[in-house]
Amino acid sequence: MMPSAPRLAVMASLLVGAGCGISDPPEAQPVAVDLPFEARVGAKPFACGRTYTGLGTTATTYEPQDFRVYLHDVRLVTEGGTEVPVTLTEDGVWQKDGGVLLDFADKSGLCTNGTAATNTRLRGTAPAGTYKGLRFTLGVSEALNHQDVSTAPSPFNDVGLFWSWRFGYLFTRIEGRTTGLSSGHSMHLGSTDCAVLVPGQPSDGCLHPNRPGVELTGDVLGGGKVVLDLARLFEGSNLDTNTSGTAAGCMSGQQDPECAPLFQRLGLAFGAQAAVAQTFIRWEP
Repeated sequence: MMPSAPRLAVMASLLVGAGCGISDPPEAQPVAVDLPFEARVGAKPFACGRTYTGLGTTATTYEPQDFRVYLHDVRLVTEGGTEVPVTLTEDGVWQKDGGVLLDFADKSGLCTNGTAATNTRLRGTAPAGTYKGLRFTLGVSEALNHQDVSTAPSPFNDVGLFWSWRFGYLFTRIEGRTTGLSSGHSMHLGSTDCAVLVPGQPSDGCLHPNRPGVELTGDVLGGGKVVLDLARLFEGSNLDTNTSGTAAGCMSGQQDPECAPLFQRLGLAFGAQAAVAQTFIRWEP
């Protein structure tokens, strides 16, 4: 029995469609993410070799010696509040394995650590879309914090940004000479009170990880910049004196009173002091 005419027409149309190579619509191409980061001291741009006045509770004079910061877990935020991870571009120098080293110190003036090269941008890709914010975590990720610095790839191979395999990396190395502390005031953020681990163990097991999250609002792909402001970081700190028997400044120890106001501005809890919104880093259009 022959198929009816309508059935033959349907079969023919299916064959024609199959033969035309009909496929799913192409996926949207990712967009470039190129975010500038700017270091400042109040209204003035940060630069090694300069002198800044009026910082902290004593309005001290400050001469930079170092300013480097690690960050990771970079995400864009959609208008609906959904987080979209940024795929960082590995450049063999500043970005690797989802981490970034920002370096604002160029070895001029009193800045003798690190290299003369600087890095003030974050580069990567993300799905096309409309984004209203940016989130990231300050520091080196837990998975990378206890690698062997002598064999680690850049930017995790600088021994000047590493405490020990047990405690891991300095998430920030911010140093400067002040009126009262001529040898220098340090803000070294890193994980503390860490368990004795096998070197290279993925989990750091630290009682105080000290990785503050940063959340910024703005048209992050439409122009603008992330500002790291030392004047804001030091607002509640006396940079001219230091508690006897403690590090000159803050080395992230929970028993070091000089850390309390710095942790507050980083958005971290300190002792009985609860965490509040960080004020060190902001978005400027």
